[in-house]
Amino acid sequence: MSVIEKSAVAAPAQDDGLLRAASSPLLGGALALVAIAQQLIGHIDCDVSWFLTFAEKVLDGRTAYVEVSDPNPPAAFLSLMPAVLLARALHLRAEAVVVALVFFAAVASIGLSFHLLRLSAARSLREWMPLGNAAIFLLLVAPEIVFAEREHIALLALLPLLATLAAEEGARPSPCFARIAAGVCGGVAVTLKPHFALAVILPALAIAWRARSLRALWRVELVSAALASIALTGATLLAFPAYLSQALPLALEVYGPARDDLGHFLTHSLALAYLALMAGFLVAARGALGRAPLVALAASLGFFVAFLLQGKGWMNHAYPAMILLLFAWIFFALREAAPATGAKSALMKFLFLPALLAAPAYFGIVEQLTDREEHEGLLAAVAEVAPPHPRIATIASQLDFGHPLTRRLDGEWVGRQNALWTTALVGRLLETARPPRREALEARRSADLAALAQDIRAGRPDVVVAEDRATREWVLKRPETAAALDGYRLAKRAGDVEIWRRAE
Repeated sequence: MSVIEKSAVAAPAQDDGLLRAASSPLLGGALALVAIAQQLIGHIDCDVSWFLTFAEKVLDGRTAYVEVSDPNPPAAFLSLMPAVLLARALHLRAEAVVVALVFFAAVASIGLSFHLLRLSAARSLREWMPLGNAAIFLLLVAPEIVFAEREHIALLALLPLLATLAAEEGARPSPCFARIAAGVCGGVAVTLKPHFALAVILPALAIAWRARSLRALWRVELVSAALASIALTGATLLAFPAYLSQALPLALEVYGPARDDLGHFLTHSLALAYLALMAGFLVAARGALGRAPLVALAASLGFFVAFLLQGKGWMNHAYPAMILLLFAWIFFALREAAPATGAKSALMKFLFLPALLAAPAYFGIVEQLTDREEHEGLLAAVAEVAPPHPRIATIASQLDFGHPLTRRLDGEWVGRQNALWTTALVGRLLETARPPRREALEARRSADLAALAQDIRAGRPDVVVAEDRATREWVLKRPETAAALDGYRLAKRAGDVEIWRRAE
C-alpha cells in the first residue's frame, strides 16, 4: 500500500462512530447547504466589493491604474471580471454571481483534486468521504467573510496542483492533460499575488528533498504552472502597462514597506494560533510524514511566509496557510488504522479537533451570520440623507468606509483609489524615515490628497463619508484638499463617522 493511500484515506480498524459520521454523504450535503445559507445571510467583504467596482469601471472604459487604481496586480480585478460580465448579461447583481462562480470553482477544484488523489490510491468513495467533507467545510463553510477573496480563489486554484504533487511515486499516474490543467490552475493562483509562488515552490522542493533528486522537480504540472504564471502575468502587464509605471512603484515604495508592528501583528492576527497548531503538528508527527501531509504542510508554510512578508495581519492573508495546515493534520489523522495513543492522541483531541471545528471563527462567522456592517449604522444614515443611487466618495484611511456601502445602496463610487490608504501609510512610514526618504514619501502623500480633491471636484459626489472628525479636519487643513468640501454640509453622523451632503 502506498504512503498516499495510508495517509489520505486509510479505513479504520474498528467501528468508530465519529469517523462514520465524518464519512456520511449527508454531512457533506448539510455542510454545502450551510455554506450557501451563510452567503445568503451575509454580504461580501470590502475587498471583493472594491475589486468588483474596479472591474466594472474598466469595462465602462476607465483606464486601469490611471482613472481607477490599486496597488495589487491586474489579476486581482480580472479574477472577478467574468462575474461582472455574466451579471450584466443576466441582469443580476454581481455579488450574487461572484458567490455562485466561486461555489462552482470550489466544486471543480475539489472534484479534480479528488480525482487526481484517487488515481494514486484506489479506494472506495466512502473511505474518501471524511476528507471530502473536510474539504467542503474548510473551503466553503470556514471562509465566512473571506469568501471570494483573492486568497480564497488562489487556494481553490492551487489545490489540484498540490494533489498531483501528493501522489506517490510509482502509483498509477494521472492523465497528462489533467496534470497540465492542474499546473495551469496553479499558475493562475500565482498571478493573483507573486508571494503565492512560495506555496508552489516549497512543496516542490519538499518532494525533491524526499526523493533526494532535483529531477523530481521536472514534472509536467510544475512546468505548466511556471509557464502559465509567466505567460498570464506577462499578458496582463502588457494589457495594463500603467500598473508597471504607476501602481507598482507606489506599492513598492509605500504599501509594501508599511508593515504592522511586530507586537501588534502577533497579538492581533492568526500568527500565534498558526504557530501553536504547527508546533503541535510537528510534535505529533515526529518526522514520520506521508507524502500528502508533507505537501500540505510545505504549501501551508509557503502561504504563511507570504502572510509574514505582507505584514498586514489580515485574516484573508492568513486563510490559505491555516486551511492547508488543517489539511495536513487531517491527512495525518487518517494515516493509520490503529487509533492514536499518548501525546499524539492528546494533541489530536485537544489541539487539532478544536482548531478544526473553530475554523469559521477565525474568518468572521459572527460578522457573516449577523450581516454586520463594517461601521454600524452607516448604511442607514447615508440612505437617509442621500438621493437614490447616490454618488459616494470618502475621506477615510480604510476602504471599508466606502465599500461595500456604495454597492449596497446601488450607488456609484467617485474616486480613482478606494481610500486615502497612501496618505495613511505614509504617516506611519514618516515616523522612522530619514530626510531623503521623507521627501519622497511627502510627495506621495501630497499626490494622493490632490487626487482626492480633484476626484471630488470632477465627480461631484452626492455624499462624502468622513472617517471621523479628526481625519476630516486634518485633511481639510492640507493645502491640496483645503476646499474639498466646499459646497457640502454635515448632514448626519453614524457614531464617529460623518456624512457630508452636497448642497442643492
